[in-house]
Amino acid sequence: MDLMDLADNLDREEQRYVREGFENDEELSLYDMLFREDLSKADIKKLKEVAASLLKKIKAKITELDHWTDKQETKAAVDNLIRDELWAELPKCYDEISISEYRQRIYEYVYTRYSVAA
Repeated sequence: MDLMDLADNLDREEQRYVREGFENDEELSLYDMLFREDLSKADIKKLKEVAASLLKKIKAKITELDHWTDKQETKAAVDNLIRDELWAELPKCYDEISISEYRQRIYEYVYTRYSVAA
């Protein structure tokens, strides 16, 4: 039964990322990390674009860097990319404090998920 429940949950998550307009569950994960309840429809649309774009840029940056988690400079390059993209692209309702928190959350996700390669 547990295995059937797990399969059902995976199917629902897969359906969700397709329904939300994402190419994969990674984009959905970034979107979920950035999502807030007080967003307008326009902000949600923008947030979806930011999540998809940010993931592509992070993966591209990681592929440029040799063992990116081994050196402080390369870790900083990825962290700075995340910071710059969030500052430039998030809807205006995100303030400095929330951007900093989201930046940290996304960096930790990326570090854990892509510590070897994208």
